[in-house]
Amino acid sequence: MRALIYHDVTESSRFDESGFPGPTASAYKLEPPAFELHLDAISSGRHRPGVITPGGALPPVALTFDDGGDSAMDIATMLERRGWRGHFFVVTDRIGAPGFVTADDVRELADRGHAIGSHTHTHPRPLSRLPEPVIADEWRRSRDILAELLGAEPFLAGVPGGDTSPVVVAAARDAGYRILMTSEPTQATASRGALVVIGRYTIWSSTPPARAAALAAGSPLAGSRAWLGWNAKKLAKRAAPSAYRRARETVRRRGATP
Repeated sequence: MRALIYHDVTESSRFDESGFPGPTASAYKLEPPAFELHLDAISSGRHRPGVITPGGALPPVALTFDDGGDSAMDIATMLERRGWRGHFFVVTDRIGAPGFVTADDVRELADRGHAIGSHTHTHPRPLSRLPEPVIADEWRRSRDILAELLGAEPFLAGVPGGDTSPVVVAAARDAGYRILMTSEPTQATASRGALVVIGRYTIWSSTPPARAAALAAGSPLAGSRAWLGWNAKKLAKRAAPSAYRRARETVRRRGATP
């Protein structure tokens, strides 16, 4: 299975108004025409994006959207014009906050056939460095809020910031989730008891449509490039966090893919 991570899709003038503000968050956001080009490129492939269902077979391609910015409603409409549905991972502490989806939006997305999952309660970063009870509370509180909103317990969760660890995975499993999506760029899935862990490929504002389509199609070259970049980033963050942030901002300003 190939899963792609998108975030907000809105005009550049509204990048700070939908979802999380700031240059770091903006590096993941696309304008609507660019997103449409991504969808065009993905649609040219052999497989169409599908939706994960409880107990069902995994679709060959899945489009996911992190954070729960209020552009989710426009994203849903763009997907629906193609007969597609997406997976929206919501930060429950931000529901109803300026720039984020409301409770009614969350229910409407679910009613329209989109999958709703947890993105933790407060989107802490780095999640894995928090005490175990705090990590557990992040997953459980978010799940309880979504269950009350939707009238059914959510089975999907997405790790914020790609910050995964055995403790993060175990806490998600113990909270009752059955699918956990990470930011590890891989097509492989792994079972952790009742929990299935699925990797995803991050899409940046500078990612060309052709590369997104290649990732969705399972291109070995595109997948290897994503894997190498992800691991290089992990090493840089661990070795020199401040230097990594400065380099990342320089790359962002130049318009290259981090």
